[in-house]
Amino acid sequence: MEEKRSKKIITIPNILSMFRFVLAFLFAYVYLHATTTKEYYIAALIIVISGLTDVIDGKIARHFHMISELGKILDPVADKFTQGIVALCLIKRFPWMLALFILFILKESYMAIRGIMVLKSTGQNSGALWFGKLNTVVLYVVLFFLLAIPDIPMNIARTLIVLCMCIMVFSFIMYARTYHNLLKKHR
Repeated sequence: MEEKRSKKIITIPNILSMFRFVLAFLFAYVYLHATTTKEYYIAALIIVISGLTDVIDGKIARHFHMISELGKILDPVADKFTQGIVALCLIKRFPWMLALFILFILKESYMAIRGIMVLKSTGQNSGALWFGKLNTVVLYVVLFFLLAIPDIPMNIARTLIVLCMCIMVFSFIMYARTYHNLLKKHR
């Protein structure tokens, strides 16, 4: 059965997705001005709230048939924006985050360009695939640990960052293969 799609732009799921942009800016402000452990915990809490709104908006959209074409774009853009802001801010404390941030920008730029090519070629937006969701979960977990444990030993932080980068490379390769096959099929 085909999902019902909402033509509305202002829906609860879309509002929640837009709210995540506000939370990302709020996080950056709180984190970059944090001087105490409590302030770092507040920054981590903002990301938890952002993650919860991400889960809730999808459930509401599916349950109440509020899935929209705008929402299918807005939701992942809000995710990527939040992830990018958090990774960028974490470079301040964890220099290895710079490598993860660069990989993140390369992967997401490639996916945006190839995703548009696939959309133009096939007329379809399949959304996130399992390996993309895995990448998102691992990235959020790593970012959360780096935020929630302000005094995390640097060797553990580096290990988490490298683990996250490995999953990101895996996801990048899988999406590259998927996009290649989709475009090859529709030539």
